[in-house]
Amino acid sequence: MDALQRRHPRDFDLYIGLEEAAGELDGYWTDVVPGLFQTERYARFLIESKSDVSPEQVERRLKIRMARQALVSRIAHPLWVKMVLNEDVLHCPIGGTDVMVEQLRHLVVVSQRNNVTLRVMPFSAGFHPGILSGPFVKLGFPITANGSPSEPATVYVEGFTGALFLEQPQEIEQYSEAFAGIWEASMSEVESVNYIAKLAREMQ
Repeated sequence: MDALQRRHPRDFDLYIGLEEAAGELDGYWTDVVPGLFQTERYARFLIESKSDVSPEQVERRLKIRMARQALVSRIAHPLWVKMVLNEDVLHCPIGGTDVMVEQLRHLVVVSQRNNVTLRVMPFSAGFHPGILSGPFVKLGFPITANGSPSEPATVYVEGFTGALFLEQPQEIEQYSEAFAGIWEASMSEVESVNYIAKLAREMQ
C-alpha cells in the first residue's frame, strides 16, 4: 500500500487520517511489508527508490511513516491489526540481505503484541480469495456512545492511477468475506511467525 504514497500523496494523506482514527485494521499485502511495520532502513530504501524524490522529501516521508507506527504501540486505544502477507513479501530482499533480515526479525517482534496478529499466505495455498481481490486494507472505527461507529467502515484499495476508498455496505461485505477467506487459507499465527524467524536465520 505504501507504494501509493510515492505516487499520489493526496490520496495517501486521506488514508493516513482514516488510519489514525481507526480502531481496527484488516489488511492483505502482496508486494511489501506494510508501512506500519517497516523498519527505518527498509522504509528508506522504498522511498528512495522513486527517482524524482528529493533528499528533503525522503526524510519527510520517512518521518511520517515512522510516526504512523505509534498507532500500534500507543498505550491508550492502540490500533488492532490483523494482517496477511503473501509469502513473496518475505522472500524479496528489499534493500539487501542485511536490511531484509532486520525487517523479518522486526516482524517477529511486533507479532508478539496483543493487538497484532500476523499470518503468511503460503505459495502452497493455491487459489484463494486474495487472488481475486488483490491487496487491500479494511478499516473499522470505534463505537460511539449511541452504539454506532464514529465513521463508516472503509476499504482502501491501491490502483495504478489513484486510490479507491469504498464505503458502500455491499462493498464492505464483499471485502470482509474476502478477508475471512484469505485468513482461513493462510498459515496459523504460530506457523507464520516460526516461518518468518526461520527465513531470517537462513537469509543471514
